[in-house]
Amino acid sequence: MKQLGFIFLLLSSISAYSQESQIKDILANVKRDSTDKTCKLLFDDFYDSFDSDAGMMNPKIMTATINIFKYKSDSQLPNGQLAVLLFQYDNAVSDPEKALKWISALKQEYKNVYGRSHPLILLYEGESLSEANRKEEAHAHFMEFLKEYPQSVIALVNAYGGEKDENLKKMWLDKLKSEHPNHWAVKKLK
Repeated sequence: MKQLGFIFLLLSSISAYSQESQIKDILANVKRDSTDKTCKLLFDDFYDSFDSDAGMMNPKIMTATINIFKYKSDSQLPNGQLAVLLFQYDNAVSDPEKALKWISALKQEYKNVYGRSHPLILLYEGESLSEANRKEEAHAHFMEFLKEYPQSVIALVNAYGGEKDENLKKMWLDKLKSEHPNHWAVKKLK
């Protein structure tokens, strides 16, 4: 039985090393250009799909999905590493700990390029924390997200979901239902 535990630990270490190596390889010799907004617009399109009333029915999601495949393969695209990191994150969402490593690398690289984080990255980071059963950390994260992007409906929905104070939770629900009654995520709230 100890041998199985050792093998699992060894495989986990190799997997973590492999992910760190992948991140380093992706970020080696990248072309950073804060004036090129191609990848920023990609992130905007994905985020708009979450924050709009239409949600996944927003036509921008299809454009963004097509573009992520195009951008991740374009070695000449300035800031293309952002598309690659986003793609890798998306492929890792079923493993929250791996997803957190990808989103952390993406968050740092996005800041390296554009000087601040993007709300899509903050959303994915908070969702990954929640999926990793780090609920209190996720709630604190969404509260910080709201400080940076106070108009974010999807951040408020997630903060509401993690709130333990029933009075505050009721106030937020009332606000969400009155100010954003047609938002796809608000419609799911009870």
